[in-house]
Amino acid sequence: MNSAPRHKSGEPVSHSLFYMWRCVIVVAHADGQVQQPELDYLRRIFGNMDRAYGLSAEQKSILEDDIARPKRMGDLLPQINDPYYRSQLIYFAGILAHVDGQLHPDEAAILQKLRADQLASLDMEQIRKDVHLAVEKEMFQHDVKMHSLRPQSFLFRALDALLLSLGYDIMSD
Repeated sequence: MNSAPRHKSGEPVSHSLFYMWRCVIVVAHADGQVQQPELDYLRRIFGNMDRAYGLSAEQKSILEDDIARPKRMGDLLPQINDPYYRSQLIYFAGILAHVDGQLHPDEAAILQKLRADQLASLDMEQIRKDVHLAVEKEMFQHDVKMHSLRPQSFLFRALDALLLSLGYDIMSD
């Protein structure tokens, strides 16, 4: 599972984070123009980023240019090489797409494509392995716990085994 990258105040914005926001701006342009609520949202985010990370003058200029002139998602998206920010793109693009109170069909299409791309990039074999290991660990812990709760004296163990063979589990709810 991808955890959030750790940033310290004043640390520069990472390449992936910067391009994630550039891609979010592309969504704002999807319906043909950046609406005022979208612009307000973006400027609030960028103001917070500037306070937290200290955006460079060049980064600020690029973001403003992206707001003024639409860019192509296909040119920007490959620059997000951190899986965490790839997933965050879907989240923030979704917020931006709805911030003006309406989801334009072109915004919906971009969001759908981003979700499909995210699913396509998943390593399903690794996910299966991780789930299998987690289930094994959980089952092992459950078995250890249940074993420790079962009767330990010879007489009670024998009675428990007899009842289990007859289909009665004195430990079940």
